Amino acid sequence: ICNCDRCLLTLELIASSQTVDILSLEITIENINDNQPIFPVSSFQIRLSESTDIGHVSSFPSATDLDYQDHIEYHLVPLNPSDNETFTIVNLQTENQLGLRLLKSLDREQQNLYKMKVIASDGEHTGELLFDVHILDSNDNVPKFEHDQYHIKVREDIPIGSELLHIHAYDNDEGLNALINYTIVTDNPSSSFPFEINVRTGAIRLIQALDYEYETNYHFSVRARDNGPDAVSVYTQVQIDILDVNDCPPDIDLILPDNNSQKNLFQIEEEQPLHTRLFHLSVSDKDSGIGKILLRLLTYQDLFQLNEQYNDLYNLIVIGRLDREKQEEYQLIFEAVDQGVEQSLKTQKNLTIRLIDINDCSPILDPFPKPIHINENNPYNVRLIQLHARDLDAPNTPNSLLTYSLLPSNDSRFFRIDSQTGILSVGQISFDYETKSVYHLVLNISDHGTNPKRLETIQPLVIHINNTNDNEPVFKQSSYSFRIPENVPVGTLIGQVSAIDLDSNSTIDYELSTPEYQSTFYIDHLTGQLHTKVLLDYETVAIYRLNITAKDNDGLHSTHTIVIIELIDVNDNPPMIDSSSSIRIPSQMLHTNTSETIMIARINAKDKDSGRNGQLTYGISDGNQQNYFQMNSMNGTITAKTKNLPQGHHRLTIKVCDQGESLQKCSTTIINIQIGENVNDLFYSEENVTEKQLAVDENIVTNEMIIVVIISSIFTLVFSITMGILCAVFCKQKRCHHIHRSSLKTPCESLQSTDADKLLSTNNTNT
Repeated sequence: ICNCDRCLLTLELIASSQTVDILSLEITIENINDNQPIFPVSSFQIRLSESTDIGHVSSFPSATDLDYQDHIEYHLVPLNPSDNETFTIVNLQTENQLGLRLLKSLDREQQNLYKMKVIASDGEHTGELLFDVHILDSNDNVPKFEHDQYHIKVREDIPIGSELLHIHAYDNDEGLNALINYTIVTDNPSSSFPFEINVRTGAIRLIQALDYEYETNYHFSVRARDNGPDAVSVYTQVQIDILDVNDCPPDIDLILPDNNSQKNLFQIEEEQPLHTRLFHLSVSDKDSGIGKILLRLLTYQDLFQLNEQYNDLYNLIVIGRLDREKQEEYQLIFEAVDQGVEQSLKTQKNLTIRLIDINDCSPILDPFPKPIHINENNPYNVRLIQLHARDLDAPNTPNSLLTYSLLPSNDSRFFRIDSQTGILSVGQISFDYETKSVYHLVLNISDHGTNPKRLETIQPLVIHINNTNDNEPVFKQSSYSFRIPENVPVGTLIGQVSAIDLDSNSTIDYELSTPEYQSTFYIDHLTGQLHTKVLLDYETVAIYRLNITAKDNDGLHSTHTIVIIELIDVNDNPPMIDSSSSIRIPSQMLHTNTSETIMIARINAKDKDSGRNGQLTYGISDGNQQNYFQMNSMNGTITAKTKNLPQGHHRLTIKVCDQGESLQKCSTTIINIQIGENVNDLFYSEENVTEKQLAVDENIVTNEMIIVVIISSIFTLVFSITMGILCAVFCKQKRCHHIHRSSLKTPCESLQSTDADKLLSTNNTNT
């Protein structure tokens, strides 16, 4: 480490676990004697001619000691104790060589080999060299090198095959004794030794590439030996220093935490705070003297930054947002550039930073059809929709594993959702649109992440129940009953039926389903209003029973109701008198009658009207000024007192009236009564009777016309002017007077028609 008396070593200590700490340390190294002397070879041989003179010195390689300025002492130890005084070691005052001096004459025939060892000692440590001295026959001149040692410097990039150095030795002998062979002597393995020497010329040539970073210098010996008998070898030392060339690019060393198992991959959590220190980097160069090495980051300079902490030591910090969902891996490229003089070399190193996912993304629900629909009357457990959500966090991790649920509510109990698939289904319920048409749910989508916390998404869901035609129309009443007066104008509103359908947007169509009355009434198919199509006559039909059908708009469902229309009788019919116009009472009947009164006749009359309108009263309106006759007002019986009843011709005007409250109808008829056989006595004035009758008839007609006009005016104002005029004309025509004449059949005898009877008879008059 140190070849000086004292060395200063500067170290940078790096401690890493989750973070990296760096400590700068200066170490002073003081030299101590911790190295033993080392010979360049472990054994050595010398060949001496037996004729070698006493005092001859043969050289051999000396030992070296890596300790600074250590003094080495040498001792020659013969392996044979008898050889102790034959040789001694002398200092040749040259580097890397010692001398072996011959102390006495040699005799090869007595001893041709001397074995010994040279011990080198620095005072504490020793090294040894095995030494063999071979005694040869006489060759009295030894080769000599031109230089005691050779020292050259070569560039490490010198081409293979280049000649580096010529070693030259000479020998004063002649012939083969002067022909010198050169050999390199070294302990280095031949496979890694980069030099060879030409055995004849002594030219040293490069056979392997040099590398300053591997070896900075080479020390070896070159042996020269002539070819004469008893040849002696001589040695010289060669030192070749390698000059550094900037041929090594800088090295980049990533100082990652101990828990980082992969060499070129560094994993950190996403969303690191700004200025977080991630790891350290150091740069170095095996070349020497290249100056400062520059390190820079080529990629993602907006997210990461290199800061120089010490010489050739940097740290990497975060300066931008690291979001795994945008980018999971970052390929960082670091480049180091040296400051070589001849050329500048650079190197690049890649490192992948992979972001570890944290649970920072809430679930995202994919779009789905809105609103969600289902028809009412659905079967149980029907599937509505499959909802799908995604989570941008790392797939196949708890951070992206989603669970679907419905928040509890009054509506959620009717639905269920598969927690894994998101399939929303109906529970054990069949929906009824008319009961409830909209359900509100709240969907909760939650992931399973815990770092830093579990995240969830809330989404309202609206379920609409589709209305189907599943309800029949229902009439508000099971039956309807209406009462209207007879003879109301055509088109008169009788009443309205009404049905409801619980289905929404349902239109009800009303229909009169009684065929026999479709020409009498009609019903508005939208409103259910029932109108007349003809004039109604109480006396023809008093009560109508109609069947009304209500259908929904697609005709799938219908219902029926009964409508009873009861006509209110209007006093529109006068009494109808059906009695004989002539009656004869014989004298014998008067004499044989034992009672004080005698029944003359019974007036038969009837009225088509009902109630009070059909209840009749009878009376004598004229011809009974002397009160000869009495009449029962209730049953129409005409009686007379037998004592006061004069014989002759009597003419009575009978008036029959109904009991109508608002309008009273009356009819009159004339009855000719003959009492006894004396037909010449007249108890009435024909002229007066005729005038009174005409006056009465005219008055009756005039009153009836006034009433008809009033009624017609009222109806005209209510319905329409046109309908009023038509009704007035119709009513006027209907209320024309009719005079009826018929024969009256009684128990009494019928009179024979005579001219006198014809003169006395008049037509019946109805009022």
